[in-house]
Amino acid sequence: MDTCFRSRFCILILLTCLLISGFTFVGAQNRRPKNVQVAIRAKWSGTPLLLEAGELLSKESKNLFWEFIDDWLLVGKTDDDSHSAKDCLVKILKHGSSLLSEQLASLFEFSLTLRSASPRLVLYRQLAEESLSSFPLSDDSYSHNASGVDDSEAVVTKKLDPLLVGVNPKSPPGKCCWVDVGEELFFEVAELQSWLLGPNEVNGDSFQQPELYEFDHIHFDSNIASPVAILYGALGTECFREFHVTLVQAAKEGKVKYVVRPVLPSGCEGEVGQCGAVGARDSLNLGGYGVELALKNMEYKAMDDSTVKKGVTLEDPRTEDLSQEVRGFIFSKILERKPDLTSEIMAFRDYLLSSTISDTLDVWELKDLGHQTAQRIVQASDPLQSMQEINQNFPSVVSSLSRMKLNDSVKDEIIANQRMIPPGKSLMALNGALINIEDIDLYLLIDLVHQELSLADQFSKLKLPRSTIRKLLSTMTPPESDAFRVDFRSDHVHYLNNLEEDAMYRRWRSNINDILMPVFPGQLRYIRKNLFHAVYVLDPSTVSGLQSIDMITSFYENSFPMRFGVILYSTQFIKKIEQSGGELHSSEHDGELEDDKSSLIIRLFIYIKENHGIQSAFQFLSNINRLRTESADSTDEALEMHHIEGAFVETLLPKAKSPPQEILLKLEKEQSFKELSQESSLFVFKLGVSKLQCCLLMNGLVFDSSEDALINAMNDELPRIQEQVTMGK
Repeated sequence: MDTCFRSRFCILILLTCLLISGFTFVGAQNRRPKNVQVAIRAKWSGTPLLLEAGELLSKESKNLFWEFIDDWLLVGKTDDDSHSAKDCLVKILKHGSSLLSEQLASLFEFSLTLRSASPRLVLYRQLAEESLSSFPLSDDSYSHNASGVDDSEAVVTKKLDPLLVGVNPKSPPGKCCWVDVGEELFFEVAELQSWLLGPNEVNGDSFQQPELYEFDHIHFDSNIASPVAILYGALGTECFREFHVTLVQAAKEGKVKYVVRPVLPSGCEGEVGQCGAVGARDSLNLGGYGVELALKNMEYKAMDDSTVKKGVTLEDPRTEDLSQEVRGFIFSKILERKPDLTSEIMAFRDYLLSSTISDTLDVWELKDLGHQTAQRIVQASDPLQSMQEINQNFPSVVSSLSRMKLNDSVKDEIIANQRMIPPGKSLMALNGALINIEDIDLYLLIDLVHQELSLADQFSKLKLPRSTIRKLLSTMTPPESDAFRVDFRSDHVHYLNNLEEDAMYRRWRSNINDILMPVFPGQLRYIRKNLFHAVYVLDPSTVSGLQSIDMITSFYENSFPMRFGVILYSTQFIKKIEQSGGELHSSEHDGELEDDKSSLIIRLFIYIKENHGIQSAFQFLSNINRLRTESADSTDEALEMHHIEGAFVETLLPKAKSPPQEILLKLEKEQSFKELSQESSLFVFKLGVSKLQCCLLMNGLVFDSSEDALINAMNDELPRIQEQVTMGK
């Protein structure tokens, strides 16, 4: 009886312990945070941070790569290798930063943390694999790697991740370094030394030299004409030290062109030391990429709310996720620290949840909320951190933001920026240079910052003051480096239209900021501003010149948003100017220019413009081309004198009071407007564009006269105008 009672009592105690542990397990599971951590992993295995540091330094200067190797080898002799991964990272950063200025050192640390040089090492892996495959070994070295791992493991890894790239090459067992000279691979220093003692002159009949690339690390003491010797290995291994010392001495003696391609073969992680293997064993997470998780709970639960009794607290810590922040408090952590105050803590949480209604803002408190938020950010000691906290916790801080006293200077600055930047647009500038936000990414931004810091570092070496360096960096460079603009502003430019004054454009918007608004590809921006000046320099007696006139007229009639104009010249008269040394002596050429059709057209054009308007003057030029193309006896499309006379009569017939024939005879005999015609040709000669025969000046930039060139010139000029408008100029 006593034995039975004891057994029942033991079973009861056991059940009680199981129930308590079960409740504890359920409570721990319910309090587990529900946040999701996402990482994008690269399709290649990790690369050593030590080798990445060398690649980053080589981007700054090729000599820094070799200085970093020498410093690391020198310190490695006396430094013990009992470091943690964190200590190794600090050590690598210390050695790399000591070779750079303070500004570049901070960028070096950030780039190393971002692992931006890892793809370069993957490229070296592929080159190392090609080097080993060029000389297949006869033994079974490829059946097992240096650590004794079978190839089946690599096959399984390949099956699990078929898109894996940049796999570590597998060298022969116990060999972590080798030298490729084109005709042979050397895995031993003694073999390399024997090869160096022999005659190794480069000639076309000897052997194929290893191919070098722009990104290769060539030792600065190497002779360009010497044979190439490429060392594949990792800094930190003993074999790398031995090969490096031998090849540096050979390069100084002019025997080889010494090249290093940093590679840590598979199975050599134990040979490189603790700091040399940091980053190689772990998977590589890619930074600078945004990830969006669109999650939706598809479980629908039906609850009977009739069973909820009055006075029962709904905030049950066993069923509700308490890791969610409530007014700045994370109650799951508070309950872990103070489990004896569970009821009081949950009551406080209920109060915070119920008091959110009291923080509702009135309408008038929202008036300057955006300005107050911007003021809080710019006045913070860490503006980026402050902006992040406000964006993530805006409902909980909106009350304090609305009670902040607004500084008038901040408000005025924001209003001035809003005048410069249209609503919905964002602007990003680096030392005054605008950056396209849609195309920028973290790595491109690092490259831009690196360029600016490198330039500032060069200025600082000249002992320039920081204020001067800041002004030099903020100076805007010319938008086109290899182009020049022709100043064609003159009375000799005959404009067909004026977008700002003509009645046909009155319905267009005149806000210049509309040029910043996004449009569909190929869509034009119809703005009542003379932003694009398309001035054609042409000889009106040539076929190309008359065809350009028809193209201008067609664009004008279709309300193309561009101001068109022409500058007319006579090719025959410019030849006379060239013969006279660039001077204008009209009296000497009066008799010679009687048969000059170009000069006659220019004089008639000016007459029609002054007496009947610019529209009639361009119509006169169009009539000349039409009569030329319709002429039955014109086989070579050459312009005849009767084409000019007929076009003049046809243009003035419905407008002139006196017969056009009489006006034409009078103009031909009296040589009226002769000086204006000659001055127009002289102006073209001084511009230096007469040799182009017919060209387009788009805001002063010289282009071809074709229709495609006009559209391309407009598209090229658009970003420059948008930049000027954005900067408020």
